[in-house]
This record gives sequence, C-alpha cells and structure tokens, in this order.
Amino acid sequence: MNYLIAGIKIDFNYKYDQYFKDNIEHYLYDGKDVDHRLHVHYEENLKEPSDKLYRVFSRNVHSIKAMMTHNESFTEVDIYIDPKQFTDLATAEYIYSGMMFLEMAQRKGLLPLHGSAISYKGDVILFSAPSGTGKSTHARMWKRLYPNEVEWVNDDKPLVEVTDEGIFVYGAPFSGQYSTNTNQRLPLKSIVFLEQGITDKVTRLSDKEALKQLMTNTLRPQEEKVWDLMISKFEAILKNISIYHLEASLSTNAALQVKKTIYGE
Repeated sequence: MNYLIAGIKIDFNYKYDQYFKDNIEHYLYDGKDVDHRLHVHYEENLKEPSDKLYRVFSRNVHSIKAMMTHNESFTEVDIYIDPKQFTDLATAEYIYSGMMFLEMAQRKGLLPLHGSAISYKGDVILFSAPSGTGKSTHARMWKRLYPNEVEWVNDDKPLVEVTDEGIFVYGAPFSGQYSTNTNQRLPLKSIVFLEQGITDKVTRLSDKEALKQLMTNTLRPQEEKVWDLMISKFEAILKNISIYHLEASLSTNAALQVKKTIYGE
C-alpha cells in the first residue's frame, strides 16, 4: 500500500495489524508515484548477503534474528525477520519498520525527536525526555486541563520540519504502543525538556544547553553527512524556537506553569 507520511510518499507493506489498525489508514495515499519503498519479510535462517548493502539489527550466538538490506540512497529498504527468533512478531515488525522509516525521514531533512507532541490552539508544544521521565503523562495533563483545545500530534517520535516559511511538526503512524497520533502538519511553538522533580520550575535554556538536549533526544544518524544535515536543523531551531527545561512533578500545576511561561497566561 502507498502512504503519505510527513510529506514522504512511501510504498510500505507489513503483516501484523496490532499497531497499525485504525492508525495507518489515516495516511493512505492514492497516487502511484512514491519516494521510498519499505517492505517487511519473514524468513528463517537469515544470512548476511554478499551482494547487497545491509545492516544486522539483532543476532544471537548462532544466527541473525533481524536485519535489513538497502540501496545506496536508502530509497529501497527490505527488513528481514526470522519468525522463530521472536515471541512477539507484531512488536518486532513495528519497531524495526519504525526505525527505518525515521531514518528515511532523517535523510529527507526531517528531525525525529523523542517526545510527545500536542497541539494547543493550533500550536505544537513538544515535550521531550528519555523514556520513563513522564513526557506522555505531562502531555495527558494538558489534554485533561484543556480537552477542547488540545489534541495529540505524536506521542513518541514527532518529526520536525525546518523550512523558509517556519518550523513545523508532523504526526506519523509510528508513535509508541498506543498509536497516539494524528495526520497533521502544524507550526512548532516551543520545546520543553522534562526532568522529574517537585518544583515545577520552568527555565529558558541557553543555546548551549538546548543544543545538548536536542542532540541527546534525537535519533542518532548513522552517517556523518546526515549529522551535518541535522546540525543545520538544530541551528534553525535554536534561532527561532523557545526551548525550556521543566522540573516536573506529577501535579497538573506542572502543565499550568509551562502554559504560563509560554503564553503568559
């Protein structure tokens, strides 16, 4: 099937519906031309190919569990999963295909940030932090406080696009275990890096500290040229977007303090 995800036309096939049902259908694309092809295959006894570019995702002592092959430009990618090696094939498929889609997006100049992105009155606020810090919990606070003004954009890997017209955030169907996303492209208002705490103190980050946080919480490129491309995106974000640090409690006061800081309300 063909999909239009974050402006990328992709021929993507998969086997299991656990994470994609009532999710990826919102990104269907009825055109025939595509930019990328991403196919998932299930084969036993995987071997490293001698005639293709490839990367091994996972292996054990005696065999390869999952791998992929690709062309030079990464426009054609095939993922291979040994079905004997996984007890949860749907999750393995979702993780590996998501990894490769995000790498494709990165090569197109999009910046995948590890975070939860919501829209508030049409603006995107992106909460970023390592797994388990509470970014999804914080985003849900906004939804409870402002149910008619807040909606999800992406709850795992929102994609940031830097253009001459502004900086935008895309939703995508790769968005964590709950498939919390919408097919939207909205302007980025602010990025908030979370740390667990009790004070709910919000601090504007210096460019140096903000860059450190951006680099820590983005998908790390495999190649130097892609890093160079990402650095140019970081520079534009630092110049145009307000970036904060939140010492976040589990109280809704944390959301109220962020909103007050960003909007002065």
